Formats: sequence, C-alpha cells, structure tokens
Amino acid sequence: MVLLYTYYCILELYKFVSAQSTISTAQSDTMPWNITAHAELPIIETCYSGKLSKTELFAAARETLSVGKERSCTLFLGDCSNLDGAPSIFDLYSLAKEISTSVYSHTLKEALLMPKIPAFIENVNFWETIGRNRGFRVRVFRDRQMALDWLTGDQD
Repeated sequence: MVLLYTYYCILELYKFVSAQSTISTAQSDTMPWNITAHAELPIIETCYSGKLSKTELFAAARETLSVGKERSCTLFLGDCSNLDGAPSIFDLYSLAKEISTSVYSHTLKEALLMPKIPAFIENVNFWETIGRNRGFRVRVFRDRQMALDWLTGDQD
C-alpha cells in the first residue's frame, strides 16, 4: 500500500512539474528577451527587444546565468540593439548588486551591443561601469564581430 501511494505521489509530482514547464515556456514566448546557447561558440546570448521592465530584466538575468551554469559557460553576449525602453539606472544598479553576491560573478565576461536609440545608450554605458566596479568583465560594443572577438579572446 505504501509503495502504491509513493508511486501515486511521484506521478502527481511529474504532472505538476510538466505543467509548470509548459507554463514557463508559454510565458517566455511573450517576454522581451530571448536566450540562445550557441553550439558553434562557447557563449550564451540574450537578445532584448521592445520595452524591458525591472521584473523582466531580473528574470532575463537570472535565466541567462542559469543557462550559463548549466553549460559551464561564463561568456555572455547581451544584444541591446532592439530595445525600445530600458530599465532605469537604479534598476541596473540593483541588478549588479544582486549578481555580485554570487560567487559566479567574478568569472563573468559580458559583451553588450549598443541600443539603436540614443536615449538608452547612457543606461548601457552605466551597466558597463557598475559591472566593472562590481568585478564583472563587461564591455560595450557597436559592432557584433568586435564583441564576439573580445568575448572569445584573452583580452579583458
């Protein structure tokens, strides 16, 4: 009887986890960011588009770092070129503070591609400054190939 009950609990847990995965996937399709783990390059790329709220920014960062941990990857490319709205400087500061508490933070190397809208360039530049102050290796680029070269190269 106990074995049957244990089997039933495992089956119910499986159904619950499967339902959560489906919900999570459906939600991420509507998010203004997309994460790609490149097979040909040892990098995780996060592409941002549209308007990005503080909640979405933090969710994107957490998921990006999670994918990086899963794949033992510390090289990240943040493509901000399609942002229409950026989080505030205060939000970026809070995110840097949160990431810096992780032991993983000092091994990160992130290249950011500049947004096309000049109003958000200041925020991306601020992220570079606050990231470096917190111990991340962060640089901002206008050219994708230069960003990839820096990421995969030895230079800091």
